[in-house]
Amino acid sequence: MFTSVSRRTLQTLPVRSLLRTFQSTVAKQEFIDRRRLLVESLRPDVSEKERQRPVVILAAAAKQQFSSRDVPYPYRQWSYFRYLTGLTIPKALVTITGSSNQLPTSTLYYTERTEREKLWEGSGLNKFEMQIISGVDEIRDLKCLGEDLEKLNPLVICCDITQFDYINSVSQVLSSGSTRTLPLCEYVDKLRWIKSRAEINLIHKTCEIGSKAMNEVIANCCDISNENMVVGRLEYEVRRRNASCLAYPPVVAGGKRANVIHYLDANQQLHEGDTVLVDAGCEYEGYVSDISRVFPISGKFSNSQMALYDALLTIHETLIKTAETVRPLTLNQLYIIMIDEMVQAFGELGIFKEQLTSQQLLSAMEALCPHHVSHYLGLDVHDTPTVARNIPLLPGVVFTIEPGVYIHENNEEIREEFRGIGMRIEDDILITEDGCEVLTQPCLKRSCDIEGLMRA
Repeated sequence: MFTSVSRRTLQTLPVRSLLRTFQSTVAKQEFIDRRRLLVESLRPDVSEKERQRPVVILAAAAKQQFSSRDVPYPYRQWSYFRYLTGLTIPKALVTITGSSNQLPTSTLYYTERTEREKLWEGSGLNKFEMQIISGVDEIRDLKCLGEDLEKLNPLVICCDITQFDYINSVSQVLSSGSTRTLPLCEYVDKLRWIKSRAEINLIHKTCEIGSKAMNEVIANCCDISNENMVVGRLEYEVRRRNASCLAYPPVVAGGKRANVIHYLDANQQLHEGDTVLVDAGCEYEGYVSDISRVFPISGKFSNSQMALYDALLTIHETLIKTAETVRPLTLNQLYIIMIDEMVQAFGELGIFKEQLTSQQLLSAMEALCPHHVSHYLGLDVHDTPTVARNIPLLPGVVFTIEPGVYIHENNEEIREEFRGIGMRIEDDILITEDGCEVLTQPCLKRSCDIEGLMRA
């Protein structure tokens, strides 16, 4: 059980040093508030009769995965557990218990490392350190969870049942039929959708790192001959700026391979005359950036490449202006505007061999950009997936704007000089009280700036 620490003791601690060690600059009070707000958000869906027994929220840490015996994949905490606790430890679970007319209480259950694990992996956080970060009321051994749940005898449990396949005590309670379950992710997503000031500061940082890293990669790509070399440079540039890792396997696609929207092989040679599409972001204290840029491997766009790129950039800038000025605005509205702008821009550019009707142009654009123009962003790259794209954006919401155009080499409706080109331009956007902020603004994107960067 966690032993409380006096305020005097806390005041004498080197807090700044602790925060660096623990990798969390979000104050523990914010985690306490998040758990309280989560309990409050359940109340409309829990009847007065059900509240006579405790309502328990369960969130488990991500399980450590292994590529082979004793070879772990890099550990990434389940974002919902991290959002509620700030902790990045495996073999742990938090319960948040709400009762009528009482403030919710939180208990962290964890498995202490064995002496052998401490020898090989280090001691990890102790109870005091975990409480400093998370602000939970109590810390207990994970072995106590089953007995504690039995004593609580909750009628309603809010959880994601897919997270508990390795915790038998929870699986037994969930399968007993004596409880009603609510979907944890839907309730947490509603809280995560609007970022706090602390979250916005962290997203600012990860976008700054990602932007500077992308600029550096583009500036040094003239002598790079393979897609995998770009991946290596990306990893180096984000880590040397204190990001923990790349946010996701990056897309580095040269030439016609850029038409594979999630091309992850990144193992082919780059050739003179190719453009390279790079879709990459980084992670800083759990929060991620997501940036896409296109550059010519030779340092100079061809006429057709530049014409297509500049048309796409005009669409991109129109969408950002829309996000800045139009209220109410939804992500789905942005998608419709993107398609309309593509019809106009690419129609005027004359990329089609034959004159098309308005309806034919509309259908063609949906094929040339088969993905949505936006998704939410935060602790996950595709953040808060249960929040619909058809609800008005509010201050504090972070999302991407990423129009693309993908012209396969065998698309005979398109003029030959444009075939085999794939492009996407992506920035990260924060809705503010008086407009929006482009968080990835430092990442250059005008064709002349990209060419200038590569010449420097």
